[in-house]
Amino acid sequence: MSRIKTFINTLPAQTNLSDGTIFRQLEERAQQLKEDELDQLDWGLSKSPQANYNAVLTVKLAKSKFALRRLKKEVHLTVVFAVYKETERLSFPHESPLGEDCLNEKIRQLEWLSSSHSGFSWDLLVVDDGCPDGSGRKAEEIAKKSVCRDRIKILFLQEAIAAQSPLVGGLSSATDSQKGGAILYGLRYAAALNRQNHIILYTDADLSSHLGMSGLLIDALVRQDKALAIGSRREKTCFTMRSEFRNHRGKLFIYLRRRLLHPINYISDEQCGYKAFNATFLHDFLEDMIETKFSFDVELLLRTELKRSNSIAQIPIAWIDSDEASTT
Repeated sequence: MSRIKTFINTLPAQTNLSDGTIFRQLEERAQQLKEDELDQLDWGLSKSPQANYNAVLTVKLAKSKFALRRLKKEVHLTVVFAVYKETERLSFPHESPLGEDCLNEKIRQLEWLSSSHSGFSWDLLVVDDGCPDGSGRKAEEIAKKSVCRDRIKILFLQEAIAAQSPLVGGLSSATDSQKGGAILYGLRYAAALNRQNHIILYTDADLSSHLGMSGLLIDALVRQDKALAIGSRREKTCFTMRSEFRNHRGKLFIYLRRRLLHPINYISDEQCGYKAFNATFLHDFLEDMIETKFSFDVELLLRTELKRSNSIAQIPIAWIDSDEASTT
């Protein structure tokens, strides 16, 4: 039996975003891996027809942990994500067939990652994008019960607009935002905190991207001195489980973008909702951002490239589609 097959056989066969015990088993296995075997496993999985999401994620989690341990200085990570019609995904699996308990799971993933480096700290910003179903209020209820509640803040885009906050970028109503306005509000809020060695990462509300992989993005920003690190579902050694519809739609978007936006035509996956910035670099152009809908991240990429050429790192990740309740 090949080494890859043997490794895969040590992992759960099932993949289910509603079952947090699977993530815990993968994290436990990741902690057992040795640093000198990770690259070989990573490349072996990329070439193996037997590779699956669980196996690739386990290796990425292990590499992320070791990447953090190599850091020579303290780092603070702020994670931002927006919620719109996410009450079911925020729920426990026994409360809804679409329940992922996604906020608690993100908190747990960050705590797991932070255990690898005493100089690593984090906080979490959840931005309600004018949700008519009360996603932000539900997130507040969940946060109040968390042992990490002091590191979690729930922001409401419509409230910030009503208060004429300079952080909303001139929006007159939350209806002018389709994810982009909410994420940009969260990014501006985070950047204004002026923390030392600050990295700001935004992700999706679902569990498509395990936050335990964030050490890979942080490594690119800190040790490779990149301005932006993006999770990629199209680089070698990545693994993606996605619906065919989203796959074809993504390929069409990439084709059109490459025809129109030459400065970033080397980017293989600009739409993945898993991107981390050097906070100081990000702060310098956030005020000028225009796009507040779903393509806001393309503008972020373009502004980054124009401000500092070749400063975007593409990090292969393990990614799983959570399309059932997706509003993107």
